[in-house]
Amino acid sequence: MYFHPLQEEIGNLSDEDISKRIKELSRKVAIARRGRNPDMLAKLQHALQTYQGAISQRRLEEWHKKYKKERGE
Repeated sequence: MYFHPLQEEIGNLSDEDISKRIKELSRKVAIARRGRNPDMLAKLQHALQTYQGAISQRRLEEWHKKYKKERGE
């Protein structure tokens, strides 16, 4: 998983905190698209994808746990 020295450890964040970061980064990506700094845009998009991947992974793991519990495993 992508890690940047200025980025906090995603595993220590709650789902709500990750969702807030996704919202913030989405706004910043939209602003960066209007600018003339493709390097900044790429870094913001990469960070956004990292948070989106983390929340997706958590939701998938929760779904698996729920599914196994329902099946009695």
